Amino acid sequence: MHMTEMNKANDPPMTQPPTASSRMTLVFWLSFAGVLAIILGKVAILAPEIHRNVVLLDNDSVMRLHMVQNWLGGQGWFDTTAYRLVPPEGVLMHWSRYIDAAIGGLMVVFSWVLPAALAQTAALVAWPTLLAIALVLIIGLGTRRLIGPEAACFAMLLAVVWPYTSNFYFLAGLIDHHNVQVLMIVLITFAIIWPDQPMRSGIVAGIAAAFALAIGLETLPYILLVGGLLFLRANLAVTPVADRLLAVFCVAFCVSAVIFWLGQTPPALWGAPVCDQLGLPVLSLIAIASVASILPMLIWRDRLVLRLGLGVLLVALGCALAWPLLGPCLAGPYGSLPPEVAEIIRSGIIEAKPALQYAKSNIATYIKMALPVMGSLVLAAYFWRQLPKTTPQEQQRRDIIGQLMILSLVGILASFSQIRLLLMSAAAVPVLTGFVLAIFLRRYLATRAPNDAIVLLATATILVAPVVLEAPIKRLLPKEPPALTAQDTSCRDMAALTPLNEIAPAIFLTPMNLGPVLILATHHSSLSGPYHRSPAAFANGYLPFNMPQDAFKAYIADTNATHLLLCGGTTYGVGFARELVEGATADWLTPVAVEAGDLMVFEIN
Repeated sequence: MHMTEMNKANDPPMTQPPTASSRMTLVFWLSFAGVLAIILGKVAILAPEIHRNVVLLDNDSVMRLHMVQNWLGGQGWFDTTAYRLVPPEGVLMHWSRYIDAAIGGLMVVFSWVLPAALAQTAALVAWPTLLAIALVLIIGLGTRRLIGPEAACFAMLLAVVWPYTSNFYFLAGLIDHHNVQVLMIVLITFAIIWPDQPMRSGIVAGIAAAFALAIGLETLPYILLVGGLLFLRANLAVTPVADRLLAVFCVAFCVSAVIFWLGQTPPALWGAPVCDQLGLPVLSLIAIASVASILPMLIWRDRLVLRLGLGVLLVALGCALAWPLLGPCLAGPYGSLPPEVAEIIRSGIIEAKPALQYAKSNIATYIKMALPVMGSLVLAAYFWRQLPKTTPQEQQRRDIIGQLMILSLVGILASFSQIRLLLMSAAAVPVLTGFVLAIFLRRYLATRAPNDAIVLLATATILVAPVVLEAPIKRLLPKEPPALTAQDTSCRDMAALTPLNEIAPAIFLTPMNLGPVLILATHHSSLSGPYHRSPAAFANGYLPFNMPQDAFKAYIADTNATHLLLCGGTTYGVGFARELVEGATADWLTPVAVEAGDLMVFEIN
């Protein structure tokens, strides 16, 4: 062998050039790192503010923290009564202890190395942050597997900028159950559209659906929709994979729902037909749907018409038998409320407003929420029609995009009932956006044409960053005078509330947004809180603060309030509360001298 040949033989092998696949893998993880930086950047901004002033959180997060503190302080697992809200009976909350356990567990773990106050802040920050990271990972990895890495990069980006999957539910400090429900929606969606592994997909979707209902029934319409899609797919396609997915989903759903129900419901209430949490009515509905899905496929595996007919018949028969449980729940959780309280919820609770009503007063925010949904749906439908379907893989992709479009469309339609139901699109919108933008990106990379670059940039702005359109939109809108409000945001401050502890424990009548924070920050009780299980708590937070003096006095006389709390920084509606803020006096109210910022305290004589 020549020396030169020997040297060549001993040389290390040349490094192989990176493949397109490895490059896209690197781009995917770099995109995830960028998204993670956005999440952690928000944490760095918000965490100090939360530690300084925890009552800046929204009412539901404040009340959740109060419940966690009560549980850690010794209140029973099955006892979810807020005793200092509308005392002496208190209000039995319909929230799940499972969320309390997760947040409380983090507090305990952090308390091993941090002072109590810092441990609480760390838990308030860590819980929604961990959920946000899990959300982005599921969306990113799922989209990468089903659509491609380019689409996954755009999908992850949208997940941290779209209000429903970022600021509304996943910011540090947001510890109510809605962020967990969004995460369950995403899990369910990816499980049911997965083209293979029906056993694993059915188990994941069934457990996620049961847990979503255990912590709140807001996701029930979405889960019914998903079950309907699985039922139709199994009965129209009549394939072993579709049948197996439907059957496993139903079994996992039923078993998990019963387990979660038993784990959070006291035995004394097992027979209670509750309509606002997981209980007998919802369990009976799950059982009916499961029997109607599984039994026909066992009897007639290949008879389409007979299977569909028997399924529909079983649903009708099951609903008729369970009507004593289901009938009272058709009116929804607010059906039994007095008309004036139901109107407060419709007009005063922003997230409960129909989309068109919400858009009238919040057009810029509505555009930021709705534009990615509607834009991605329209563009995805356009490209979906052009997708090839000659191979099984191509047909699978068409099916996946088609199912996501259906889920997205249903979210849009549902939002016209309540704007918050737009979150039913939480899983579909990032994937559809990624699908659309990946097509525009590949077109530009293939041509490098300026026109294609402009189209990509414009589409990405509309779908991913409609927030940049907010300022020009606001300039085009007519300016309206600020609405009179009783939000009391200037008084939601620990420095103002803590001095109220100088007063002996009392029962306060407060405007709505001061009720939960008063309970959290002081030893006092409140008669006001935005929780539908107590119509009185809802009414107390709104109705009296627009009444003239005589009506206000008569209203208070019908309660057990000992003190009245107002915020001097709030412009109340026309009524005696506004007069008090502006300096009026009354012989039946004695001002209490306490250094509490803008808070105004009166003892009721």
